[in-house]
Amino acid sequence: MHDAELVGGVLYAAADPWKAARSLADVLSNPRTDRQRASHAGFEPDLVDVLRSRLGDDPTRIGIACDLGAAWVAGRRSVAAVEPWDLVASLPGTSSLPLGLRRTTGETLVQLINEATRTIRLAAPFIDRHGVFYLADALAAATSRGVHLEIMLPTRSTHAGGALNELRSKIIGDGDITNLSITALRQDAPWAHLKACTSDARAAYIGSANVTGAGLGGPNLELGVLVRGPTVAVVERVLDLFRER
Repeated sequence: MHDAELVGGVLYAAADPWKAARSLADVLSNPRTDRQRASHAGFEPDLVDVLRSRLGDDPTRIGIACDLGAAWVAGRRSVAAVEPWDLVASLPGTSSLPLGLRRTTGETLVQLINEATRTIRLAAPFIDRHGVFYLADALAAATSRGVHLEIMLPTRSTHAGGALNELRSKIIGDGDITNLSITALRQDAPWAHLKACTSDARAAYIGSANVTGAGLGGPNLELGVLVRGPTVAVVERVLDLFRER
């Protein structure tokens, strides 16, 4: 993920992203996060820590990243979202987004995770360490701010166990492990081939991408949709059908 997208995710809720970007740059310019100051400026302190680990202590890089993040937000807001859903895709790195496609899979999942205030539910038949690494910072930060993260354990993914162990370690170090649960399927459950991520039961990604490096960041070609509204509750009910109680 580029610096602009990562910073833009933090600035996205700000009424004035340019003003918020200047405030964020000031907060990041200190060697340690002033949590009270960050909260007062409207930033989640744990997300500020994630940005600090990414951007380092170079004031030039911080300033440029914050400016680009504000521009990223402004660009996203300039696109009128008139459809009840938005197309999401993963493309090989050398491919440009075709006309009408505004979202990539990885950035969409990170946005859903960053937006969550209560729950995140994630289901995919294949999970690997590269896919978990793509989402780990955002997932750990979410648990640290009290969001409950539930992951549906894949039954045939040979790499899922190691990847989820790495995620546990990340959350133990940077988040709150009490907010992580791994859900097993009942023995009579069909193979869970669905790929979905829900945020607060209000927004969801539904598509073809697994939580793998190839699925989230290419080189696979993946298609899905970002949906918002009451229909997301139906996705939640599907996820509840065959999980162990």
